[in-house]
Amino acid sequence: MGLRSQLEKNIKSKRINIFLMFILLAILFSLLTKLSKDYTHTFRMDLESINVPEDKIIVSDSLQKLDITLTTYGFKLIRYQFARPKLEIDFDQLDQSENYFVWTRDRNFSRIVEQFDPNVRIEAINPDTLLFHFDNNTVKSVPVILNKDIEFASGYDVIGKINVIPDSVRVIGPGILVDSINSVETVDFSLKAVNSNIETVVQLDKLTNPQLRLSHQDVQIQAEVMKFTEGSVMVPVIVKNLPDDLELSIYPKNVEVIYYASLDAFKSIVPNSFIVECDYTETVDSELSFLIPKIITKPENVKEARLSTKRIEFILQ
Repeated sequence: MGLRSQLEKNIKSKRINIFLMFILLAILFSLLTKLSKDYTHTFRMDLESINVPEDKIIVSDSLQKLDITLTTYGFKLIRYQFARPKLEIDFDQLDQSENYFVWTRDRNFSRIVEQFDPNVRIEAINPDTLLFHFDNNTVKSVPVILNKDIEFASGYDVIGKINVIPDSVRVIGPGILVDSINSVETVDFSLKAVNSNIETVVQLDKLTNPQLRLSHQDVQIQAEVMKFTEGSVMVPVIVKNLPDDLELSIYPKNVEVIYYASLDAFKSIVPNSFIVECDYTETVDSELSFLIPKIITKPENVKEARLSTKRIEFILQ
């Protein structure tokens, strides 16, 4: 009795499952049939502004809406329900009146058609004209300041300077706000034990006022890094601005110039790479009893140079 009851129960359960499966298939078939038919529906298009001139700002209360009525089969309409059609408003292509950019349906119809498959029929586009009210911006170029903390490995240094590209950016916004901006800083940039060339991208620090924007969001940092060494040469001392009727003897006649240069530049440095001068007029004006030597000329590939002697003794003859 128990076995027969269990068997009848299993048969009834299978019948129910088959019945439910047929219902689901019927619903699916009905849905597919409906989605295969053409339907007409109106969507609101997402508008994306591109190529807005830097010296113009679109007033927020003039942002427009565009409705488009489409006819296509149901599958397509479902897709547009989840991903609304998007239209780029290219301000380079718009007509401009005194205070408005003007978009017209007739002139831009082909750009709208490009957004849809050939089997989608466009029934209507409303409105036929969009007006974008604009105000004038001020554009000002300001230098970029690199907030850096760079430590080089022992014996290494940068050739020349650390380059920031671009070294200036444009600040765009209302004139009263732009006028208060004199420079733009990067976020903190830190490197340790550097022994190779630097080439990276650093973000610019964001401006606090949302009405202001920058022409760039980041800058490139480039620097040539090489092994450096210290060397020295003896250079003759030149006295300038000495009156014609005066002669003097100086001591020492040659001074040691200690320089810091890359290994590549080291071999090319000779005594006449430097010019060391003393200005006699400076000594007289300051009522000094000695001359002060200064390095007037040094090679571009020498990063630092200094004198081992700070004063030159002299005797008038």
